[in-house]
This record gives sequence, C-alpha cells and structure tokens, in this order.
Amino acid sequence: MKFVSIFSLFLYINTNAQSPPAQPLTGPGGSNYVHDGVIQTNSTSLFTGDGYWLFEPDQPKPDSGDVVIFNHGWGVYNPGPYGQWIEHLVRKGNIVIFPKYQQNDGTFFSTYTPNAATGIIDAFDELHTNANSVKPRMNHIAMIGHSFGGVITANLAIEYNSYGVPKPDCFMLCEPGPGTSVGHLSTYSDMNTDYKSLIVVGDDDIIVGNTFGKMIFDSTNISTSQKNYIIQYADTPPTIEATHNEPLAANNNYDGGTIATVITAAYVTSKEDAVDYYCYWKLADALLSCTFYGADCEYAFGDTPEQRFMGNWSDGTPVTELEVFPKINGIKESVAPTITFFPNPASSIIRFEKQVSNVRLFNLEGKFILAAENVQQINISNLAKGVYILKIENTFQKLIIQ
Repeated sequence: MKFVSIFSLFLYINTNAQSPPAQPLTGPGGSNYVHDGVIQTNSTSLFTGDGYWLFEPDQPKPDSGDVVIFNHGWGVYNPGPYGQWIEHLVRKGNIVIFPKYQQNDGTFFSTYTPNAATGIIDAFDELHTNANSVKPRMNHIAMIGHSFGGVITANLAIEYNSYGVPKPDCFMLCEPGPGTSVGHLSTYSDMNTDYKSLIVVGDDDIIVGNTFGKMIFDSTNISTSQKNYIIQYADTPPTIEATHNEPLAANNNYDGGTIATVITAAYVTSKEDAVDYYCYWKLADALLSCTFYGADCEYAFGDTPEQRFMGNWSDGTPVTELEVFPKINGIKESVAPTITFFPNPASSIIRFEKQVSNVRLFNLEGKFILAAENVQQINISNLAKGVYILKIENTFQKLIIQ
C-alpha cells in the first residue's frame, strides 16, 4: 500500500505539473523561419584576441540581408553557447557577425573594444569582397551585446567613427556590465540621440547586476519613446530563471573550436526556454523590425501588453511579465515640444523660455512629484538624482537631475 500511495502521488504530481510556454509559431520570437540553412565562416585564431565568426542565411540563399553584430560575454569567445539565438536570427534572414575580442581569460579589458572593432571591420570586408557572400544592407545594422559585450556595444555606439565601424541603427544590451569602470568610457551622455535601444537585465543577475544598464538608460539622451529599460523576473524557478546566463542557448553546431573555463560553464548553464522566446529573441526581433521597417514596434517599446508578455503556463496562467521603464501611464514624450526649458541636465533651477501656466513633474513610474502654476522657473534642488518626465502645459519632456 505504501508503494502504491507513493507511486500514485508521483503520477499526480507529474500529471498536474504545468509546462512552460513553447516557442510561438509567428511574430517576434516565433518559429516562422524563412531560411532552413546557415552558412558559417570561422576567421579566428587561437593565437590572437580578434577575428570573427560569420553566419549567413541559406536555403534559400538571399542576395542581401540585414546585419546583426553580436558581441559576446566575457570569456565566451566561442559562438556555440549562443548557437540557438544565432540560428534564430540567421534563419529569420539576418547576417550575424560575431566578433572575437579576447584571446583567453587573462587578456585585458582595454583591448576588448578595439579588438571587437577589428573583427567587425574584417567581417564587413569579407562580405563586400567575397562574391559568394550574402551582401550586407549597410542601412540596416543592429548591435546586440551580452555581459561585457554590452559594454563594448555601448562603447561602439559612441566611438564607431573613430574605429571605422559602420554606425548601427539600434542596439540591445543584455545583462550588460560589469558596473565597475573597467573598460567603460568616461561618459555615455554624448551618445547620438537617433538610436532605438533596449536594455534588459535579469532580476537575479548576481554576476554584473544592473548598475551599467541603469547608467546607460539614465545618462543617454535618447528619447524615452525610443529606449526602454526592462527587468526580467523568475517564475517557478528553476523552470524559468532570471540569472546572468539567460541569453545563452547553446547549439554545438556553432561551436567555434575553442575551450576554456567560462566557455565550458556557459555550455553547462545555457538552456532554451520561454526567456529566449518571449524576452531576448522577441525583443531583438521586434527592435530590428521596428527600426528597419516600422513594424512590430508594439513588441519593442512603450510598456505595452505585447512587450511585457512572457507567454502562458499550460494551465493558461501568465508567466510573470517583463517590467518596462519608463512607466509613465500613457504619458508620451513630445517629439517637438512647443515650450523649451534649460538647463538639462539640471541640479538646482530650471527655467522656461516664457511664463507657463501649468507645470507637473513625474518620476518614471508615473508618480506625481511636484506642481507649479504661472511660473518661469522651478527649484528642483531637493529632488533625487535621476530621470523624470516634465509636463509643461500640454507637452511632455524628459528632465535629467544630476
């Protein structure tokens, strides 16, 4: 009887266990692929800290493709641990450039960004000069960076011209860091404002945390309609986790032939699951589609239900949604404000170009902070540093307090 009871309990638990979401059939992150094959090129050496892997769509082979530059995490200078994501991007029709920026785990941070730039330049040279290559659409370039690759991506988004790298149109930082200043630029406040960008962090990332991601979001002057800071949460762990390793989804078919401690660990900890389909893959697909073709923007920006959705468990219960910032409860930043103010960033007093009848200040969660009427200046010296939304009569603008 005891055996029967335990066996019955085992059957009950397994019969009633909920399955996590499967990959959607269509849409951003979905399995509606247009190519069945991937062409790989390995132009790296075990003896140098640069080079690149190149992945092109095949079966059928297109004449041209949009370009994704994929900057790997520290120590994962082998595309294998990212293989499933790479395959997903390429089978959607993108060319993926995977630059190598370190020779081994003992190389130095100061060489990483220039090494990545060298690999990117050489990869584009190959695509342009090889008659058999899929030709890159130079007006459709995106960058994705994981971990320290997120730092490199942010660096190149500013210094592309000095390195001779083509300017990307958009970028996505995935669990970027570390938060220390190693390998960082002195400031990111002068980044071009025409980018579309997403910054995604894991709630349980104890490797790099969220310091660098928050800093990029707060310090860059990209319109809040074109950038979001996103937090991904665990749900019934270890089924759905929110660790530093979530962007990893290994495929041995894309192994670059290099072995090291971090690479081995990346293979062991990687998995393909709902976090890929509904977070990293979905957001990246939507970012590219929105930037290049003006489609699927509701999946990429705006704190929309489509952007936050992480799929449903098999019983229909939603997986814990992504949390998206800014949360401004429908407030939209004006593209062409009719009333200007200065300075911005500010630390004490902000002044308006003329007297305004109504001023309201909100934080990024939409919480009311202060109000003023019939004024030409307001004092913000007692407010915490950060990014705010300033409503001036009927316009909404971003204010940085420092």
